[in-house]
Amino acid sequence: MNLHIEHIESDNGPVSYWHVQRLLFTQVDFTAARGLSQNLGLEVVLPLRLVRGRIRYEDLARRPFIPPVPDYHHRNETLTGISDPRVFAHFGSAAGSWSYGARAGVSVPLGRTEPNPFELGRLGLPHEHIQFGTGTWIPILYAGVGRPIGHAQIQLAGQARFSLYENAHGYRPGNLYNASASLSRALAGRWGGFLGLNLSREEAERWSGRLEEEGNLGRRDLSLTMGAGRPVAELGAFSFSATAPLHSKAEGEQSKTPWVFSLSWSR
Repeated sequence: MNLHIEHIESDNGPVSYWHVQRLLFTQVDFTAARGLSQNLGLEVVLPLRLVRGRIRYEDLARRPFIPPVPDYHHRNETLTGISDPRVFAHFGSAAGSWSYGARAGVSVPLGRTEPNPFELGRLGLPHEHIQFGTGTWIPILYAGVGRPIGHAQIQLAGQARFSLYENAHGYRPGNLYNASASLSRALAGRWGGFLGLNLSREEAERWSGRLEEEGNLGRRDLSLTMGAGRPVAELGAFSFSATAPLHSKAEGEQSKTPWVFSLSWSR
């Protein structure tokens, strides 16, 4: 949910009111992976995304309100499309009870991008804030280690996404860093469960080298992920998880960190 106060000029003077925007993000990732040798592999991820946005307005007493000037920032809409695909090379090995893994890859700029919505807003023109891609090739690095502890398995991992240049609209996303620690173990029957902590830091985005005060100015998030899964004969493996926000620190006006629910199937 995105919640902020808008200030506008009308024929009757300045007017202030609340924008209450709710966004539902749904994404389906199609992943294909193939081993090239005992320690090397290749993975391709194609994301399909649906974004549903709903907006309502309230006066400063939080009662329903109709803006005196039509709002060109937000609208009720449902958007669909592909996001930027990702291609990775995998490396894995083991030494004693420890296992190691690394991925190096890149996101491919195929998702739809939009011109600077803040500049269009200053001109009083309709615009779109939802972007399906970055418009740039972005390197992604990942490394992780794991080992069994009793009947459980512990894993530590880190990931970094680097933004190197602007896209055709002058947009450059901030670098993203993520660290995680997880514990998994067998449960009843063929079920297994996992629990993990995730810490992420995203740097500020820029438009033509400038920071936009209403844009993404950077944030840090701590979340807890829990889930379970099991193999099913001749069908593959199924798992589900839920990620709960524990703590967020965001600069400027940004959306609240939501719960994230995931369902996966692999074969």
